[in-house]
Amino acid sequence: MKEDTEHNSAGTDRQKPPRTRSKFVRVITDKYFIVTLAFAVIVLFVDRNNLISWAGDYLDVLRQERVIRQYQRDIKALDDKLDELTSDKDSLEKFAREQYYFQKKDEDVFIVD
Repeated sequence: MKEDTEHNSAGTDRQKPPRTRSKFVRVITDKYFIVTLAFAVIVLFVDRNNLISWAGDYLDVLRQERVIRQYQRDIKALDDKLDELTSDKDSLEKFAREQYYFQKKDEDVFIVD
């Protein structure tokens, strides 16, 4: 009888092969992966100098550089206009008449809009 119980128990108590975890689960539960992931989350999203604020600052710099280029073009145009006005008396007179409605003593100026 004892043999029967040993035989039955041996037949039903087969050792199961060790359960293998998938590679994904092993990587996710790796302590180095967890620490690296936590560090990346802190640096990218939580920290004061995070990725989101960095991207916003970068876009601000691009906008400001665009404004600077526009101002430089405007300054160049104004410098050219100033050179033209200071170099020629006729152009200065034309500018004064057009912008400030200057006139000579014996002239009548009619403004048409």
